[in-house]
Amino acid sequence: MEERQVLAVPWVIPITSASTLSGATWMLTPSQSIGPFNFVWTRLSIQTSVADAIWSIMIKDEASAENFMYAVVRSNLLVPDDSHMVDIVRPYVFKAFSTIYVEATNQSADGILYMAFHGYLEK
Repeated sequence: MEERQVLAVPWVIPITSASTLSGATWMLTPSQSIGPFNFVWTRLSIQTSVADAIWSIMIKDEASAENFMYAVVRSNLLVPDDSHMVDIVRPYVFKAFSTIYVEATNQSADGILYMAFHGYLEK
């Protein structure tokens, strides 16, 4: 059995939308590259530039064509507004050189969506 080696540093992949009008959809283009190591995703954080703003979000691992939700999910259902961060029930491994795709529709006032994928790198 091959031993898994873990780098000693935590890793965060930040994603920030462009300023998006209410009712408009923003897509992460190009998708966020993972880099040369596997990224183990353990937590998700979401904040917005407008207090209590709601966004409909879809997250996808493009390399494996893995969607993380059946349909778009409201940001306040993914991450409660009072915490801004949630642990992933079962950590997910984005393989080296894969990409994270995010699509978000602004359901509130014009603003910006800030997301961070927290985890660690595997060697």
